[in-house]
Amino acid sequence: MTESAAQPAGRPVVEVKGLKIRFPSLGGTETVKAVDGVDFTIMPGETFGIIGESGSGKTTIGRALAGLLPATEGDILYEGDDLRKLTRNQYRHRRQRYQIIFQDPNAALNPRMTILDSLLEPMIIQGGLSQEEMRHKAHESLDRAGLRADLAARYPHQLSGGQKQRVNIARILPLAPKLVVCDEVVAALDVSIRGEILNLFNSMQKEFGLSYAFIAHDISVVAHVSDRVAVTYLGRFMEMGPTEDVIHRPLHPYTVALLSAEPVPLPRHMRTSRRIELKGEIPSPVSPPSGCRFRTRCPYAAARCEREVPAWQEMRPGHFVSCHFAGSETFTAPA
Repeated sequence: MTESAAQPAGRPVVEVKGLKIRFPSLGGTETVKAVDGVDFTIMPGETFGIIGESGSGKTTIGRALAGLLPATEGDILYEGDDLRKLTRNQYRHRRQRYQIIFQDPNAALNPRMTILDSLLEPMIIQGGLSQEEMRHKAHESLDRAGLRADLAARYPHQLSGGQKQRVNIARILPLAPKLVVCDEVVAALDVSIRGEILNLFNSMQKEFGLSYAFIAHDISVVAHVSDRVAVTYLGRFMEMGPTEDVIHRPLHPYTVALLSAEPVPLPRHMRTSRRIELKGEIPSPVSPPSGCRFRTRCPYAAARCEREVPAWQEMRPGHFVSCHFAGSETFTAPA
């Protein structure tokens, strides 16, 4: 059993408390509220899905989890520890346990390096292994990711998109990560390849006890792989809970709208529900709406939504929502 798999079930791999991430605007006079106060945990062996439209803050959350962005406010605790309080050497050692796989497999690989060199690079930075040991681990990782050994001598342009993404997956395996942030990892791949990559993630999770933060805009993909799902909008969570509840019994109108936008492989006359079209664009994160952030596009918005920020409330066991009318007769998804 791996160290990750043996970790106590009650101890989160990552615990996020009041996370806020700010960026200066292009003019430097205003602040972009990319993430504006989110709380969640990711447990050992769990896949935590994060969905939302472009600009909702989901990728920023993922980069913060991987240590690529500092928190402006709030805390990110890794197995109970705040890595910001560690020494530089301690941070470098612990940081390798939290890896990220990006959306674009082409941009993630150096076109001037062979696949073998790309696999060796993180191990060289990590240190502690001989050249022979690193090469052995590299070939072992290629095999685990479903790639032939002869591909190690090729360059990225000689591989398909699916093969490149497998290489990116293979690169992190020698580092023995505990959490892997998957940022739209199948969005750039052909539909025929997506299932293979998702199955690879699933088998790796079972074998190594990995935890995933799975970020996507495709609800069907997130629903297929996630144990729990958080729905983001303008830097905040609108809803969070077990995947079964969020997908089949949503409590927030934004979640309902996202679900209604999923393509249905049926002729129009055979579909039993209609799509809910949200009016307008996502408001600017520089100056988000008062009260409920979704109110400017919500079909159920009332005067109260403009005045009051909805409480983050638990409507079912483990199922949280931020909506004044969640669970009431006022909120009924259009048929």
